[in-house]
Amino acid sequence: MKKSTVRLALAAAVLFMPTMSLQALAAGNAKQDITELEHKCIAATSTDEAASLGCFDEHDIVLYDFIPPLEYSGAKAVRGDLDNFFNNAKNVKGEFVELQVVTDGKLGIARSIQHFTWTSKDGKPMEATFRVTDALHKVGGKWKIFHTHVSVPVDPSTGKAQMDLKS
Repeated sequence: MKKSTVRLALAAAVLFMPTMSLQALAAGNAKQDITELEHKCIAATSTDEAASLGCFDEHDIVLYDFIPPLEYSGAKAVRGDLDNFFNNAKNVKGEFVELQVVTDGKLGIARSIQHFTWTSKDGKPMEATFRVTDALHKVGGKWKIFHTHVSVPVDPSTGKAQMDLKS
């Protein structure tokens, strides 16, 4: 290799290395920010609390819940679905069994297995484990969920949801 080619390659590396480091740093901070938001959101005990924490983008949100209909589109529909749960559950506690966050600093994906316990309206202890995937983007400099997909495995022989599985 000619000396001029080697010098050119070294010069390019020196010029672009800070940019690559800044991008890696931004993605690293984004991963931490998304992880922190996910932990705040799973701890929410009401729809209003989830909204006040900035969990979801009020202007661009779609939820695929494990209960019908196929999709809840828009803040009003998503709030209604969340209200339906929180209004029928007491002492809600959620925890991550597993949480993975992937981001390029512009978009983020949080995929998780979440375990919840709660007490039904009639006092019966309840629990369930869900698979959840959240897609996030930045709004006003803050990460917000714009799409959530909640699912549970289904036993193909019975067609029934398996909400009590452990990973």
